[in-house]
Amino acid sequence: MLFLPAIKGRYAVGVTTFVTPVHPPRPIGSVKLRNGSGNPSKGESKPALLLEEVAYTAYYPADISAKSKKGVDWFIRPIRESLDGFAAFLGWPTWVLWPIVYLFGSFVKTKIPAYPNVPLLHPRSAERKQGEAPVDKWPLVIFSHGLGGSRTAYRLAASGRVVLAVEHRDGTGTVSMPRSWHVDGNKSEPRTIVYLRESDIHWDDSDSIQSQPFPLRAEQLAFRHHEVYITYNSFHKLLHKDPEVKIETIDGKPFDKQSWGLDGSTGEPLVNCDTNVVLGGHSFGGCTVLSILSTNPPAEYLPLPVERAIVLDPWLEPLPAPGPVPVGKAKNGKQNMVENGSEGPSPQTSVNEVVDSVKSTLEENSIVERSSGDDAVSPHPRMLVINSETFTVWKDHFARLQEVVKGWEPEEKSIITLVASKHTSFSDFPILPVFSTRTAHRIFNTIANLSVSFLDRRLEEELKLTKTIKKDIKIIGVKKDGKPKRKLIGTPGDVIVE
Repeated sequence: MLFLPAIKGRYAVGVTTFVTPVHPPRPIGSVKLRNGSGNPSKGESKPALLLEEVAYTAYYPADISAKSKKGVDWFIRPIRESLDGFAAFLGWPTWVLWPIVYLFGSFVKTKIPAYPNVPLLHPRSAERKQGEAPVDKWPLVIFSHGLGGSRTAYRLAASGRVVLAVEHRDGTGTVSMPRSWHVDGNKSEPRTIVYLRESDIHWDDSDSIQSQPFPLRAEQLAFRHHEVYITYNSFHKLLHKDPEVKIETIDGKPFDKQSWGLDGSTGEPLVNCDTNVVLGGHSFGGCTVLSILSTNPPAEYLPLPVERAIVLDPWLEPLPAPGPVPVGKAKNGKQNMVENGSEGPSPQTSVNEVVDSVKSTLEENSIVERSSGDDAVSPHPRMLVINSETFTVWKDHFARLQEVVKGWEPEEKSIITLVASKHTSFSDFPILPVFSTRTAHRIFNTIANLSVSFLDRRLEEELKLTKTIKKDIKIIGVKKDGKPKRKLIGTPGDVIVE
């Protein structure tokens, strides 16, 4: 058995994966499975995006005892399905990947160093530094993974936060196995969803999608909107002990509901789910964060009270341009009024109107000028973007990122790049046992430190302790398409702030 590197922080980390049903199951968008049952020419093919069950893994400060056992499988089970999912994502034959998947999934059983289904630590029972005030509630983070990601690949809980890592079942993860929940409480057998490729899907009416550069991603974004809102709403009900909430662990094992309930003395939840929520995401997950924060929620959900956003190496191409910009508050206090006086997206949106909202060009909303100071009141969340070198030297994409960030942080330097980092540096893959390097660990830890310091409102202090350099790019060759190949000058792990 091999463990991923220990999660650095003050607290032991617990992990519980929750599932909650969607009644009735409903298709999102109009994309269909090409190889599904039925005859596509007769309109009998199955929807590719069926919302029936939402899953998310909670990472949290753990109340452990001598009997608590550490170790959660890093590879999603069953292994065979994970293998098929990685093969679909990478476009490789399964026989090429099987030795690697077998090594980390079955032979040495790579584990996340966290405690499954243990109780949530009461915040006032947590050890404090000398002079540090007690905390009544744990902060809440909701995280969205990227293409080929999963709910096991990101961790941020040891710093004293509850992190909900959504398992997106929209065909962007390597594998997921949703079920339909019947009214009587029974569940269908799980069906396997692996990474969706263009060859796996079709539309009945191709004319309706020709204007969209990434039509599948647009519908997957809409699907992700629902998953994130359902994650927040079901977890909110769990914390508030709503008797109507339907939620259980993904494997049916018991969890300590009492520890997730209300504080006996205050009557309040132990997790702050009503204010100051953090929304984070990597790659297509970063795209998801920007899309959600630029669009009103459907009326069926509680709005997300997001106070800060961490966007890791965001992929912007699926988003309409110009934008996205915050759903702001006009100076007269009216929501969603744009500069020219026309209304923004209506909050009264049905399930598939979210698709139309995501596909359409997002109108530019008015932004209330923020007074100086990190904790000043803002009509939209404070935002930090941490970029890989790969995405920063992607000249056109980085120029657009700069324009997008100006809409959120017009006066702040809020884009950070790490020299020699890659798009995968924000996940667990570079620090897997056997293959990890010292540079990968340095970059991984720097990303974690910067993220936590931003959430703790001490980013400037952290940057003073970090080696920062000015951006300097050199040309090191020519790409296959004839464009220059660029590289940042610096030592791996150096930080560039813009």
